[in-house]
This record gives sequence, structure tokens and C-alpha cells, in this order.
Amino acid sequence: MQRALAFDDFARSADAAGEMGPADLEVGALLLARDAYPHLDVARELARLDDLAEPLTALRLAELGADDAAQVIARHVYVTTGFRGNEQDYGDPRNSYLNEVLERRTGIPITLALVLLSICRRVGVAAHGVSFPGHFLVRFERAQGRPLLVDPFAGGQQLGRADLGRILRRVGGSAAQLQTRHLEAASPRAVLVRMLTNLKAAHVARGDLAAALVTAARIVTLSPREPSAVRDRGILQAQLGATEGARADLRRYLELSEHASDADQVKQVLARIEGRRAVLN
Repeated sequence: MQRALAFDDFARSADAAGEMGPADLEVGALLLARDAYPHLDVARELARLDDLAEPLTALRLAELGADDAAQVIARHVYVTTGFRGNEQDYGDPRNSYLNEVLERRTGIPITLALVLLSICRRVGVAAHGVSFPGHFLVRFERAQGRPLLVDPFAGGQQLGRADLGRILRRVGGSAAQLQTRHLEAASPRAVLVRMLTNLKAAHVARGDLAAALVTAARIVTLSPREPSAVRDRGILQAQLGATEGARADLRRYLELSEHASDADQVKQVLARIEGRRAVLN
């Protein structure tokens, strides 16, 4: 029997082939879910996305303008098939697993965005994820002019600059200013990292540090030279008593970011680890 594809294998394959593509984003999101659902059938979940898009394939949405296509897709996703933002339990880790989102028809902005993007890809509508501060968005590419931004958590509501400004100020304070970089298309790798970051926070909030460590390790797999990713994995290992891994990660963090604002705190954690190690030896 062929061994099921593991996330680390997937990431290495993507690195060897170059940057991930939109289809890789779907596969990567489902492989991440295998950490919680080891027997998850990725092909079956991809077929569920095919089934979601199928009623729209005859509508030739690619020939419509972005605004009209976005409305049709939003109506299908949020009205006809009943997806919605999970306002009652936003921090539930299941909101970050694509298979659970497809099953329960509820999630957070980034996973609902992935549903929208998956449908767009299948019907030929140009759209991308946007890693907007504090609230993941979807942008539909207009033939001319600025892209159309929609909120996947609010039923696909179309957003103007005033709406975007309000979202930004909610996260960054009253002085925050909307910038072009806030609306740039996110790469599939960046989307996966943000999904994992949300999931890690959900696990930590519930005190499940072991699950958080698995998630942190996935982030390092995708971003091995990102100092904060290495640091966070190291801190979680230290909290769980995995001292050798913690030492390696925290030392690596200081090498990658020797002038970090938290360098002194990290050195204190390392000193405590070294002290425990000396006592044990």
C-alpha cells in the first residue's frame, strides 16, 4: 500500500518544484488537517470541493465581470449551500481545518476564503487571498482598475475603501492607514502559514501545547528561516520539557535575529534550560 502523503513531504516537493500553486493550497490545507484526522481522505475532500463548484460550471462566470461573478459565487456559497462565519465559537480549532469547514459549513475568514478560492479556481474566475491585517480577505481581479475585495466571513460582502479602513483601524488603532501592500495577493505558502498561525493560537488558548507544538513545527517546515517561527517552536518545546529541541531552536533564533527586542528574554529561557540540564547531568 502506498504511504499517505505527509505534510513535510508535500512541502519539500513544493520547494523542489518552485512556488506552490492554487491547487497546492487546497492539498496543503487538507494535509495539515491530517495532524488531527490521521485517516483523512484528501482525494475525497477535494471531490467535495469539486461538487461545491459543479452547479456553477455551466454559468460561464469567467465571462462576467468580477463584481457580477463575485455576487453569484457568494450567493451560491452563503445562501444556497449555507456556509457562514462561526461567530459563536471563533476560536474553535475545527474552524481551521478545511475538512471540518466543509462538513460543518462554518469557519473563520481564512478557511471560508479557501472555499471561495477553490470554487473560483474551478470555474475560471481570477481571485486571490489577501492577508489583510487581522482579517483575511478575498480579492477578485477586475479586467481594469482596482481589484474587488470581499469579506469571506460576512457572506462575501463587497468592501469599499471605507470598509477596509474600518477593519484596519480595528486592528491597528485609529492612526492606521490603508496601504497598497495591505491588499496584495498572498502566496499559497503565506496562506498556509497564516492558517497554521491561527490554529496554533487556538490550541494555545485551550492549553493544548502538544497540538500547538505540532502546528509550530509545520510553520517552521514552510518558513525555516523565519526567526519568530523557530522561536515559537523552541518556546513550546521548553514548556513541554523537550529541552534539547528547545535549546537548538532558541539558539538558532538568536543567530537569525541577534538584535531581536526579546533577545534577553530568550536568553533567560535558555539559561533556565541549561540550569536544569546541569542538575540532571
